[in-house]
Amino acid sequence: MYAESAVARTHDTKQVDTFMHLIGVLVGFAGVACVALAAVYVLRLGVLPFRYALLIFGVDAVIALFPLYLLIKKKFDIKKVLCIVLSALMAIFNLFVVSYGDLTYNFLNDQYGVGSVGNVEYCVVAQSTSRIELQSAKRTLSAGIQSTDICKDEAEAEMQKLAPAEFSEYDNVSELISATEGGGVEIAVVQTAFLDAFAEYFPDSYEKLSILTKFKTDAGTTSSPLDGIAIDITKPFAIYVSGADDYGDIDQTARSDVNMLVLIDPENYRILLANTPRDYYVQLHGTNGLPDKLTHAGTYGIDVSEATLEDLYDINIDYHVHINYDTLINLIDRLGGISIYNPNEFNLWGAQFDKGNIYMDGAHALLYARARKELPNGDNDRGENQQRVISGIVARISAANVATQYTQILERLSGTFRSNIPPSVIAQLFKRQISLGGNWDIETTSATGTNDQRPTYSMGADRPLSVIIPDQDSVDAVSEQMQSFLSGVDPEVGSGLGAPADSAVE
Repeated sequence: MYAESAVARTHDTKQVDTFMHLIGVLVGFAGVACVALAAVYVLRLGVLPFRYALLIFGVDAVIALFPLYLLIKKKFDIKKVLCIVLSALMAIFNLFVVSYGDLTYNFLNDQYGVGSVGNVEYCVVAQSTSRIELQSAKRTLSAGIQSTDICKDEAEAEMQKLAPAEFSEYDNVSELISATEGGGVEIAVVQTAFLDAFAEYFPDSYEKLSILTKFKTDAGTTSSPLDGIAIDITKPFAIYVSGADDYGDIDQTARSDVNMLVLIDPENYRILLANTPRDYYVQLHGTNGLPDKLTHAGTYGIDVSEATLEDLYDINIDYHVHINYDTLINLIDRLGGISIYNPNEFNLWGAQFDKGNIYMDGAHALLYARARKELPNGDNDRGENQQRVISGIVARISAANVATQYTQILERLSGTFRSNIPPSVIAQLFKRQISLGGNWDIETTSATGTNDQRPTYSMGADRPLSVIIPDQDSVDAVSEQMQSFLSGVDPEVGSGLGAPADSAVE
């Protein structure tokens, strides 16, 4: 009986050992597959220096292969179980790496590819007293459209699908709306962005209008020709950040409420934020005749805004980023809010902003960045407030605990901004930061001017608008500062054109 019991125990031990061998084989091969898959995703992103990738995935592979090595041992012990469990945990970890890598890769590629113009929304308007109904129109309607409209042909073609119309062209929005008032045309086809501006500037005339319908044209987006070209990210470069005064569809044209130049010097870990007031009275790139508000450049496409700033400061801008209200709110909320120093106490739409160190969620940060009339120096102070918000975001992103919210941040930001920064450039910057480390210094500067009333290119000579006349000395000083920065020379900061941010951001 004792012999039979011993044989039974031996048989059971062999069964357990065989079972553990099978588990070890499965876990080992699964671990190797997960390591290989994770390595492919990380190398595809290009954000990890090769020596780090070699070390990390080398150790990872050894842990994954260890259960297979242990199979040569016939004796089952607790060490084998622990190694198999460790290998299984590493396999699960590598699956998370694959998930993060796939999310990051898709995010970087989804935001890339904004061209000059995206979706353009139009309103078909008429005087409220006209009682025109497009659906029942049996005769050809007299219609007006701006001669400078970037999607004029597409808009006219879309209008013909709604009702037969014969078009006349007008130089600006003001003349177009006036034509409906004076009977020159029955309806006007005008971009929503221009109509929103008209409503803000001339509410009495706008209230007499009736919006008959809206439609969109897709002018298309184009990928940047910079993709695939080797970029030296050790040299300073400039990014134009355009903040649209709108929510929702990021591809829709809108006025540029924020016009921030972000200059980055990776070699010396410096960032320069240069603000230009939205109401700056400048010649829009490619236009003749009257100057216009800088904010109106956005309605002609982000490339026009970018080129206008290049003309103003005599610099080359390498990339642009297009954001809107949703971008700011979603990012700051997912970061858990930001903290900044507010030099001016004010109240906007029931929100109180005290002087001193304040904390803001996304909605309050948006209000803070939009305030203008409530500030002592109007648009100039607003630009500096926007710089403080950007500095607060950079500081918050640099916080260690933000890494735990990585996927949530990307998910919230997905679809809320566009840029022509190739993913390869972003990957190179991450790789350099991971490899070399370093603290970033943020400096700020702003162009200034004086308030005045002037006619504009978009609204015409008969309806002057509130603008900021550029102080040429200020423009020259900011231009010189940016040119010195881009050439790698340490610019003179704190010359009274803008308050420098002396704090370093890790």
